[in-house]
Amino acid sequence: MEPVFISAAILLTILVIVSYYVTNGIGTMGAPMRQLALFLMNKAPVGLVDLFKDEPGSGSKTWIKYGTGWFLLAAICGFLGIWHKYDPTALDSLASIGWSYDDGSALSDFTSSVMGIAFTYLLVGGCLVAVSRAGSNRLASEANASMVAVLYTASMAFSLILIPIIFRFVDITDEQSVRDLITLMTTYVVSSLLFTALLMNVLATYSTRGEGTSSITAWFLIMAIVARLVGSLYHVIGEATDNSQMVWLSERVLDGWVPLALMFALAYHVIPHAAKAPVWSGSLLNANMVLLFVTVPPFFMTESNAGELLQNIGALLLTFSMLPLFAGSINLLATASANSGNVLKNPGALSATLAMFLLPLFAIGSYFTGMDTLTGTDKMLTMSVTIDEGFMFTVGGLMMLSAIFSSYPLAAGRKLADSSRGNMATWFMMFGGLTATITMLIGDFTEKAVLDSGVEDVVASTSGFYLTAAAMFYLVSISVVMATLVLIRTGTSSQKLEELTTAESDVQTYTLVDGTTTTIQQLIGRGVGLNTTLVIGDTVDDDGGSTVIAVSASLHNDEVTEFPEEEEEAVAEEIKGPDKQLVMLADYLNKTGQSVFEFFKSIDLDDSGNIDGFELQQALIKSDVGEYPPWEVEALVAAVDLDKDGKLNLPELSIALAQIASNYGTPSETGEEATEDSAEETNSEHTEGSLSKLKKAELVAIAEEMGVATTGTKSDLVAAILGA
Repeated sequence: MEPVFISAAILLTILVIVSYYVTNGIGTMGAPMRQLALFLMNKAPVGLVDLFKDEPGSGSKTWIKYGTGWFLLAAICGFLGIWHKYDPTALDSLASIGWSYDDGSALSDFTSSVMGIAFTYLLVGGCLVAVSRAGSNRLASEANASMVAVLYTASMAFSLILIPIIFRFVDITDEQSVRDLITLMTTYVVSSLLFTALLMNVLATYSTRGEGTSSITAWFLIMAIVARLVGSLYHVIGEATDNSQMVWLSERVLDGWVPLALMFALAYHVIPHAAKAPVWSGSLLNANMVLLFVTVPPFFMTESNAGELLQNIGALLLTFSMLPLFAGSINLLATASANSGNVLKNPGALSATLAMFLLPLFAIGSYFTGMDTLTGTDKMLTMSVTIDEGFMFTVGGLMMLSAIFSSYPLAAGRKLADSSRGNMATWFMMFGGLTATITMLIGDFTEKAVLDSGVEDVVASTSGFYLTAAAMFYLVSISVVMATLVLIRTGTSSQKLEELTTAESDVQTYTLVDGTTTTIQQLIGRGVGLNTTLVIGDTVDDDGGSTVIAVSASLHNDEVTEFPEEEEEAVAEEIKGPDKQLVMLADYLNKTGQSVFEFFKSIDLDDSGNIDGFELQQALIKSDVGEYPPWEVEALVAAVDLDKDGKLNLPELSIALAQIASNYGTPSETGEEATEDSAEETNSEHTEGSLSKLKKAELVAIAEEMGVATTGTKSDLVAAILGA
């Protein structure tokens, strides 16, 4: 069997296992493992981790700050690289300090590496903010996260900057092999150790989330880190054993899966948070999450150098990779459209939305050029490289701005200093990156057309296209400079961020029509939060004839008879079934002065957030509602259980009691417990406010018991009762 099949099977198995345990936990081993992870993160390396602050948000801020510095360097180098293509002699003045090259490939490789580092820093930092918010509003070890960020910068700076300088002054035999070995160790081995520590931090933080809750961002981030670790291992093994298939697979993981997973991880936090709306489609979300890790992304494709069978399979997986990319983009764009006003006002959400809009466009272009590269036909010249670099600076750049404008203020606890400048930087990034990419593609097409013509005397001149592309890309550099200034001003701002917790909603009230069915998930999907007031509305069955219209008490007058004769004489029917038990329970809570929350916490014996039939049965006994057999308790649970999971949670019980209060009121209000005590009530027990809320039939009954006049309007009856 081909090595690539075995390696891919092992990788997918690891991801499935990690995904399962991340979603379901590891049972009783969770607490000991978390304590071990905390010990390792807070104590190792001894003394070094103590140099960093362990304040909430400090780890995420460090990642974003370092990423912004690398991003600025990448933007400057990107502009210089395009300008050098236009004018190869533009940087000759730097030869005096040792900067010399022939075709600019060294600068291009350096720019790609720096851009990858900046991308990793900013998106990981943005995702760490989301993970901390899903847990206890801080990372398990903020100091360890900061330390990892600093060490990662040190290792990358050593590999990209110090090593070339050292080799320029030191004569070493077989210099290229030594440099490749050092690069391999720093880029894959050392960084893997650092990301292992980061993974421990993320898992320890995510384990503190509320029971039954999950985070899309955390899932994508964990999958990205695990895939990066396995991909790095494959690359080292492939290079050591000279296995080109394993190296090719590692490149697909590190250059395809990991960047895209980080993009979607951050987008699924920023866009729904700004739009104050849930993710639009669960089906598209599942397709995005699953298919991303079983296909071959088209970006940064390299030649497979394999047999026809492997090339065909790779081509199929490359084609199917369009599905998760389109699913994620459409899902997030639809989510943003739920509250486009907020998204447009938020620079971070705007940049993430624009990135999701451009992602399918770059994916289509990269698909065709990537297929040419995969099969080794090489008919598209350098178009694949052009699209990949444009994708990284445009889509990736927009996502990096999203981390700066959205995640950094949350981590710092400060309001974004200059939203208008942030929006301008976002549009500069989009327009500059897109137009520069298109211009360079036109130059590549021109060169290809000339070569395909077969006319030897014709020379393709692309310098004009490179000049235009450099001018357009200058906007990208300006955008990064502006974003850096906004980040600095935000970090030093005195304006605190008044952030709403995830349990709050901008929906103040929500009306439920009596007789309709819904679920808690559907209510949350409509924007209902824990603090939203639910209004249970009544419906009136119209059998023909006159219609009864409820009139506000403020509109009452002495000339209106609000209720027909039939209602005055009607006697409330006996309440039966589960409603009777709920009415008695509501009356018990009213008499004891307990809230639904206090009652629920007192009967939730195992603190699981749910109560089963046994717990409810014991609660009914203790509250003097009655001792009911299990089958009646099961009927009560089924009547109140909105999500049909066989258990009751706090929102379900609160909704049921609110609906009971709307339909029947408490037993004392329906007259079920009317006894001789009502005849002994004195005038001091009644007030004008309490009497005005009663129906006329109830006022007549009170008047009869007190021996006063029972005729006239409601106002007459109230006056007679108060004057007795």
